[in-house]
Amino acid sequence: MADILNSDDLRAEIPALGRDFKVMGKRAGDRMDITLAVAFIDRWVGDVADYFAVKARLVQRVQERLGQVCMLQINTLDDPCARDESSLYLTVTGLSAEQGDDGEVGRGNRVNGLITPYRPMSLEAAAGKNPAAHVGKLYNVLAHLLAQRILNETDGVTDVTVRLLSAIGSPINQPQLAAVDVRAPGGLSPEQRRGIQERVAQGLDELPMLTRQLVNGDIPVC
Repeated sequence: MADILNSDDLRAEIPALGRDFKVMGKRAGDRMDITLAVAFIDRWVGDVADYFAVKARLVQRVQERLGQVCMLQINTLDDPCARDESSLYLTVTGLSAEQGDDGEVGRGNRVNGLITPYRPMSLEAAAGKNPAAHVGKLYNVLAHLLAQRILNETDGVTDVTVRLLSAIGSPINQPQLAAVDVRAPGGLSPEQRRGIQERVAQGLDELPMLTRQLVNGDIPVC
């Protein structure tokens, strides 16, 4: 969804689309419901009627790009009977900061691109931190990458959670805890267990490479 809303062609067609947006999704069986909060930019909106026309066009374009049937709602607090901007999500900058919702570091998504209250996650903010030494950034990104690697490379594994706990004063590649929770209905062989341990050790040894990838923008931080 973020890729759709940030796409150059969509923003060229709908310049009123602000850079600040939030996405909430729910799937029940085959039904998917998506709610978007999108800050619109006032200088690209003529009046109230134009605002709702722009919003309707955005709904249409997003649904076209999703390529699947879903219930899509945008700015659900908008007053359909509004006579001025006071009841609409209309801003000067396209940012929610104007509405008192600052969106500061720590309030955004986790490094996996999601906010997952029903699954393990860190509340540490990965964005805006030093990629060379701050564990709030490096350990979050590394744990996510390790979980992906273990899941993809270990037969029979269906779910992986990696937890890394830093030790203040120790080298960053020597955490005081590196715990891997693995769900494997058929169990793990001793060889698979060793393979998981080796992947974690390798990931810690390669932290300098991860730093370079973060600095170069090769690995995005949501």
